[in-house]
Amino acid sequence: MAESAQPKAKKKIFYGWFVVAGGFLLMATCYTIFVNCIPLFQAHVVSELGIGMGAFNLGVMLCTAVAIFASLLFGALIDKVSSRLLGAITVATTSVVLVLFSFITEAWHLYALCVVAGFVVVAGTRLLASVVVANWFTVRRGLAVAIALSGSGFGGVILSPLVSNIIVGWGWRPAFMVLAVIAAIAALPIILTTFYNRPADKGLEPYGTGMTETEKDKSSDTPVTVSVGWKVLRKNGGFWILIIGFIAMGIVNGAVITNSITNMTSVTLEGQEIITGGHDAIWAGYVWSLYLGVVIVAKISLGAIYDRYGLRAGTLLGTATCIIAAIALCFPATFFGPIIAAVAFGFGTCMGTVSPPIHAVKQYGKKDLGMVTGFITALELFGVAIGALVSGVLFDMFLTFIPAWIMVLVASVVMGICLMAAIPAASRLVEKRIAAGAPMLDAEGFEIAAPPPLDS
Repeated sequence: MAESAQPKAKKKIFYGWFVVAGGFLLMATCYTIFVNCIPLFQAHVVSELGIGMGAFNLGVMLCTAVAIFASLLFGALIDKVSSRLLGAITVATTSVVLVLFSFITEAWHLYALCVVAGFVVVAGTRLLASVVVANWFTVRRGLAVAIALSGSGFGGVILSPLVSNIIVGWGWRPAFMVLAVIAAIAALPIILTTFYNRPADKGLEPYGTGMTETEKDKSSDTPVTVSVGWKVLRKNGGFWILIIGFIAMGIVNGAVITNSITNMTSVTLEGQEIITGGHDAIWAGYVWSLYLGVVIVAKISLGAIYDRYGLRAGTLLGTATCIIAAIALCFPATFFGPIIAAVAFGFGTCMGTVSPPIHAVKQYGKKDLGMVTGFITALELFGVAIGALVSGVLFDMFLTFIPAWIMVLVASVVMGICLMAAIPAASRLVEKRIAAGAPMLDAEGFEIAAPPPLDS
């Protein structure tokens, strides 16, 4: 009688995917609330506090400006401090700040809370999620990072209509309280149980160790296995071209995200109602929800495009969609203008979240990945601050957002040119490092010690 076949052992799910889930929920709550939901409050806070659009956007700029310096700190800390601790602090701070937001009565209250939010929340969410996830993957890295960061779109789809209806029904102050509870309940438990900085912390190796990226992901980008690192990059011209590209991307995001809702509706300044798009707040909330729904698909798609087709393809797609969004935003009073802008910008905005860690690791390798990504993120946030503040000032000057959207169009073109130019510059730098005999890297980005010389 023939022997019965032995049952096959079930293949365990790679633990890194649980880290991805933690990053997803961190983005779906903390990041989404402070980046994608704050625009829903803009017109209401401006009207009740009696401040201008430029004054409100100054709060956004302060939040972003503080996040610039905090990103540098977080980038260094991620390589050294427990990501669970950093994540827990981020979630707790989010909830406390949201509760306090519901009690503001003066502009300086807004500014003070924006400073705290910028230092901890804005800096500590996507940077933490993207760097930690990137550490866990060698292949499918773009997809994994994109899935984690797509939480911002998922959270926005759920929270945007919810917040809009709460604001209309009960007011903007209760809406902040509801968001505080959601952040604490949804994100904190999984962050505390899943986040680990590196696979070695769990006795594991990065996903795809022993298999090159080109064996599984068909990207034309050559994996970087030589040590580059921060000390080399800070003196490299090609790296600074990359930085200029991401500053331009920040300007796009800062202007569009901050002002899109008001662009579709109206705002009261000094007792005068200014009709911008003329649509009601509920309709604008649903369009914003559409945008955030597109973000889910777009982030995952962009990550897969980076894996399959490389940096150039992803950069061209992101640039083209930003340009389309800038043009469509100039027609807010129409039905299709805001919708086209929402769909196009849903793809374009991903250049500001998915792209920094992917460009960093694909162009320069995993050496000092936290520090390098933190620096890129910090300078991109500098662009966000510029975009938010200048767009508000331009509106106060001209009582229309058209000049701001022209600024966005120019910034989109600059972004695409610089990011494309940085790719061959990075390849030349890597070739120089190899020719100079720089140390090679292991799967986790640590330098491999050179073997001792043989005795003569």
